[in-house]
Amino acid sequence: MAASPPSSESPQPAATETIRRAANRRIAGFVGLFCLLLIGAVFLVMRKDQRRTVVIQPEPTSAAMPSADEKAEARPERASERPADAPPRPASPILRQSEGLEQALSLYREASNYFVEKRFDLAEERAGRALQLYPNMAAAQRMLGLIYLQQGRIAPAIAVMEASLRNEPFDPEALSNLAFAYMQAKNMGMALELIETTRRLHPDYKPAIIQHGLMLLTQPEAAGAIETLREAVEAFPTLPGPRNNLAVALARAGDREGALEQFHTILRMNPESFSALFNIGALHAQETNAPAAIPWLRQAMALLPSSQFRRYLNDTDLNPIRQSAEFLQFLKELDPDLPFAPPPRR
Repeated sequence: MAASPPSSESPQPAATETIRRAANRRIAGFVGLFCLLLIGAVFLVMRKDQRRTVVIQPEPTSAAMPSADEKAEARPERASERPADAPPRPASPILRQSEGLEQALSLYREASNYFVEKRFDLAEERAGRALQLYPNMAAAQRMLGLIYLQQGRIAPAIAVMEASLRNEPFDPEALSNLAFAYMQAKNMGMALELIETTRRLHPDYKPAIIQHGLMLLTQPEAAGAIETLREAVEAFPTLPGPRNNLAVALARAGDREGALEQFHTILRMNPESFSALFNIGALHAQETNAPAAIPWLRQAMALLPSSQFRRYLNDTDLNPIRQSAEFLQFLKELDPDLPFAPPPRR
């Protein structure tokens, strides 16, 4: 049998209708899903608008609008807008510790001024208040120590100066002040150790040279002070104190001409220097030369109140002329109650 060729006839009507219906159902499903998404988006937008109308209130009409002053009263002040009566407390512990430093410095300056004016009670009060605000203020401690020395309170002076040295252990002023306090306490061993330490640590600190020379001058062997006192005169050539001390050291060492040269240099700088006038008179008295001594002593006593005559005229350097006619006449000129007995020898 031969094979049959392919049929050219169209599909059956029933099958075509089934396909069309299936396609329509799919289209209707897509349309329905799109409508649901559109409705959901509109609903979300409406809900958001409703919430916004609750949070954002409409502006009142001009008739009911509050004034600018009322708005300012109603609006709470921000921290940055409030007037600051006092600066905020520092956050750093170190800064909090030093809050009183500015006031303490002001009190210390006042204490320094009062000290220069020799108003020691006020100086002590200001320095004490400064230390209440800043207990480790070494400068105020040194100031208080010097005030105590002026008042003759040696033990408290040493205590407060030692505290100052603990706070500033390498400060030359703290070292030299404590050395001076120990000298006042007659503890020359400690005084010399401190002043020599000061000079080793601070060779350029010139006030220590004067103090060192003065301490050496108090020792039995005055010749040991001459070199140091020459350094002091070289460092302070116009200052009479170191030059006077050098002259005294030279006189004790037997260099009378060198001593007179220093005294006369002082008088050229200051013709009314009591120390130079009195010491020149004392040098002549040691030579039992009353006629030469009396004119210098007379000039020196003219610079003193009568209440201090006895203190100086009892000086043992005047003993060689004490019984001379010139000296007795000089005492009568000063005060009819004089002469008086010399102090007992030790």
